[in-house]
Amino acid sequence: MKKRLLVLVVAMIMVLGLFACGKPATVEEFYTQPVVKEALDAQIDNMKGNFAGVYSDLGYEVSGNTFTYWFKFADQIEDVDAAASQLEASLTDDMLAGIVSDVEGECGITGITCEYIYYNADGSVLFQDSYSTAQ
Repeated sequence: MKKRLLVLVVAMIMVLGLFACGKPATVEEFYTQPVVKEALDAQIDNMKGNFAGVYSDLGYEVSGNTFTYWFKFADQIEDVDAAASQLEASLTDDMLAGIVSDVEGECGITGITCEYIYYNADGSVLFQDSYSTAQ
């Protein structure tokens, strides 16, 4: 009986060890898993198709616990201040907090930063904003 109990305890420890090793420690580890990366890349490809006339390119980067979306406008925007104001108005803290919450829920990781960078057609930064739950 003691031997069976010992085997059961050892088996439970091994299973817990597998779960601990299997859970990504960072957002980057989560989003670089092949199945997750493939799904995200498909979403980005879909966005590229939907916004082909607006953006010449768009994508994402993940580093540690920071997830960055970037967009490059197809046409040069001359009134940078007005465009930046419009982008700032559309990316409210409540919206960014919701996105961060969604990413945290999807990954099972807290303390992340979500960043948006908009580039003008010439490659200069038009607008940049982020939201973080990291302490």
